[in-house]
Amino acid sequence: MDLILMRHPPPDVTANLCYGRTDLPLDAARFEGAVAAMQTALARCLDGRIPAAIHSSPLQRARRAADALALSFGLPVTEDARLAEMDFGAWEMRPWESLARRELDAWARDVTGFAPPGGESAREIVLRMAAWASGVRGAHGAASGVHVAVTHAGPIRLHTATALRMPTTACLTWSLDFGALCHLHVADDGHARLIRWNA
Repeated sequence: MDLILMRHPPPDVTANLCYGRTDLPLDAARFEGAVAAMQTALARCLDGRIPAAIHSSPLQRARRAADALALSFGLPVTEDARLAEMDFGAWEMRPWESLARRELDAWARDVTGFAPPGGESAREIVLRMAAWASGVRGAHGAASGVHVAVTHAGPIRLHTATALRMPTTACLTWSLDFGALCHLHVADDGHARLIRWNA
């Protein structure tokens, strides 16, 4: 089975704000160009194949792009809350510089286990993404073709690290542009191989 995890197009949001689960609108001026680039990159990866399914985070910045991709293949979109971005809780939509230094330091000391007040930890994202991927394999079978998911930078990075059996935080500093994709091939035994990153 192949998993192609695509980051959503740019949202309409002020720079330097902490955002995750907030359902931000898309940047209308850049949406069509971003989706066209996503379609081109996806076509290169598929190399003539048709996806078995198109999956999406429920957040509109992902779902609207997934709808556009799915339409080009005549497929429905399977929405799954486990593909949503990290919930930053009380930090959501606050400027990074306004956050308590002691909380940021606690996060730096335990990137995997720390959760912002009322939010979730990286470990929780790892678990929900692993459950989603396992569910896809269980529902469609190990050799079920290509599954495309439009999701977010945090879940993509964390799931990639987990799938490659790397430390949870190994991919957090890897560049991942808006609209870019990560292509993983998952063997029948569950072992994954990275085919493309930030493509």
